[in-house]
Amino acid sequence: METITVEEHFILTDVQEKVSALASKDPKGVPLKTMLSALEEKTGFHGEDDLDQHKTRMKFMNDHNVRMQILSYGNQAPSLLTGDDSIQLCQLCNDVLGEYVDLRPTRFQGFAVLPINEPNAAAQELRRSVNELGLKGALIAGRGADGTFLDHPKYEVIFETAAELEVPIYIHPAPIKSDVYQSYYQSPSYDEVTASTFACFGYGWHTETGIHAIRLVLSGLLDRYPNLQFILGHWGEFVPFFLERMDQTLLANHLARPVSAYFKENFYVTPSGMLTKPQFDMIRHYFGIDRILYAADYPYVKPEDLSTFLDTLNLTPTQQAKIAYQNAEQLFNIDTQQG
Repeated sequence: METITVEEHFILTDVQEKVSALASKDPKGVPLKTMLSALEEKTGFHGEDDLDQHKTRMKFMNDHNVRMQILSYGNQAPSLLTGDDSIQLCQLCNDVLGEYVDLRPTRFQGFAVLPINEPNAAAQELRRSVNELGLKGALIAGRGADGTFLDHPKYEVIFETAAELEVPIYIHPAPIKSDVYQSYYQSPSYDEVTASTFACFGYGWHTETGIHAIRLVLSGLLDRYPNLQFILGHWGEFVPFFLERMDQTLLANHLARPVSAYFKENFYVTPSGMLTKPQFDMIRHYFGIDRILYAADYPYVKPEDLSTFLDTLNLTPTQQAKIAYQNAEQLFNIDTQQG
């Protein structure tokens, strides 16, 4: 069965170079070069995220029965920057992505990258990306440059705009801040390679992303914008495991509903290439088939069983089709005649 996969990444080489030159360097933070080298060693990733690697991307899609990828900016996004540099580079990325999608609308759609450290400009860029470029929402990776999570009131204009436009926001991991890295993940008993992978894709940035999502719920944002929709990858970034616990023990009387209700009604979940049945069973139990999207996390993960995993889950043809492509078609308003 053909699929629509919704967490698939790209980068632009010239933007990467500019971000690397402009980004503030923190000698106590996660060593990004060490982490990326470890990713290459562990998963076989070798720069296939560059948008120029079109033939390689298309071969993967065709080999694994992927009808369409929803593209989003990958590592070292310009959203990490501040000021005009971030605004201009995010606009450039979205313009290039919009052109790429326009050339191949039956194979690709996209998420905008936003200059979140300039919230008003980010809201304007989201509106432009959706209304003028035809992008399907935005992917936001990590916290603001000052360490604030997105539940801070200054970011609300972004979510107000997303709710008005009726497009989802994908909450995605990013390298954690240096104080967290030093306190939780560095150790004299293992080296920097282990520490950096533990702090990032091995565990750490997933728990932080889950905390990020919980904070957005606890902020009351979804009482103010009840139609706003989020997406979480990696089977929900550890949140589903604690939904019942939070309902039982987390005191949040200011909210209109139990914490779990917001996740079940305002969040979609993807596997992000973690094609594992126990996690799927939990997501199916808590969220239901209609809230599951499919994703490979290409090219950082390239699952060999991407085209066959759904066949192993004892789903009906109707259920399998919903996860494979129909839920994405509905959420992103994808024309089924084109798709």
